[in-house]
Amino acid sequence: MWTLIIASHFLMCISFSMLLFSAITGHFLIDDLDTLSLKYFSIYAIIVYVFTQSLILFLIITINKNIKNLVIENSLKIEDQLYSKYKFKMHMHTSLNLLFMTIIAILYGAVHTGLMSELIHNIIFCIILSHYLYNIIIQYQCFKRIIKLIVRVNDMIVSKL
Repeated sequence: MWTLIIASHFLMCISFSMLLFSAITGHFLIDDLDTLSLKYFSIYAIIVYVFTQSLILFLIITINKNIKNLVIENSLKIEDQLYSKYKFKMHMHTSLNLLFMTIIAILYGAVHTGLMSELIHNIIFCIILSHYLYNIIIQYQCFKRIIKLIVRVNDMIVSKL
């Protein structure tokens, strides 16, 4: 579990860096044909992003389930309103950001067919990328609360022995 939490932190940094690099090179540098120059790197950036966000969602869900089982098995009473708040925000913003990234990937096709302006696409992409940065901060706070909660549960179980 700890390995996955650490790996998810690295993957968050890697996916944000890849998306940022993809944004700079693909959205703001014009190629010889006077069009956006997104390359295969953008596809890999999106794949890493989707993998990272899926891993984080499933990791949080699994950890929550295990903590609830420990609490029930050991008859513990744990209330952490801040954790519940972060967990809700994390699920909501991660799901929204996945949806936004999917929509912007589809809208890239609209730019190529001329149905959407490149400028509007670039502005939307920058907004979505900044939302992803906000999402990373929420996920980090959620992981911090999870670690504190695990330590509390562990201390309560050990004190019962």
